Amino acid sequence: MPKAENPLNDMQGARQYDGTGEEKPTDAYLKSVLPQFKKVLEARRSIRVYDEQPIPEDIMRDCLKDATLAPSSSNLQPYQMQWVRDPDKKAAIAQACLGQPAATTAGELVVIVARGDLWQENLEKIVGLMTDGGKKELPKPVHTYYRKLLPQVMKTDPLGINNLVRRGLFWFKGLKEPIIRSPVSKGDHRVWAHVQCALVAQTLMLSFAAHGYDSCPMGGIDEKRIKSTLDLPTGAEVTMVISAGKRKPEGLYGPRIRLADSDLIKEV
Repeated sequence: MPKAENPLNDMQGARQYDGTGEEKPTDAYLKSVLPQFKKVLEARRSIRVYDEQPIPEDIMRDCLKDATLAPSSSNLQPYQMQWVRDPDKKAAIAQACLGQPAATTAGELVVIVARGDLWQENLEKIVGLMTDGGKKELPKPVHTYYRKLLPQVMKTDPLGINNLVRRGLFWFKGLKEPIIRSPVSKGDHRVWAHVQCALVAQTLMLSFAAHGYDSCPMGGIDEKRIKSTLDLPTGAEVTMVISAGKRKPEGLYGPRIRLADSDLIKEV
């Protein structure tokens, strides 16, 4: 694919926004924001027992809003955060988390749901926002990316024909140049959506910590029961449930233990 036909490169020349007015990392962060960020990272621990008190509504809404700032592939945001407020549903979700104390004693429960099935709907919404409801035109490279490349990569069908076509196309082009090699299956699309959810979940938990609250990501769950309780459609998948609230002393089960940096960080 020649550079002139690669929207991932050409979009660099289509930038019309310089971020004026937005917060940007500067040298001042070394003295102000960075130390506070380190404190937030240290404060975030997986808490298993809470005091059962709810988090004030304004703080919950602020944390959920913070989570929407998580990075998202192609900005399609294929996720939903289901803040469980109904007492009966909350009790049912806690039991679907196998009754673990991190769920049953939590002040709040948020179900992180992968919505890869909404990629087309979200795409139209994003384009609508970028074009002010169709009043403005997208720069050509951006139009090519969102209207041609992205639908080609994301489209799938029940028989998998489009998946086979993409697999062959990616293989052929990959003989001569770097090329996107996935997603080429429904499984790839599912992984893609869950990755976006993981980014959102981590951002949400860091926001809880910054607001002075604790959290715990739970993957030991009965997804089928959670989907039934929340009346989620077939295409939705539960990535995890996050509990949040104020910890009790016994809620921290042990010291933070991490493998050696040499095991986790590789320089190549």
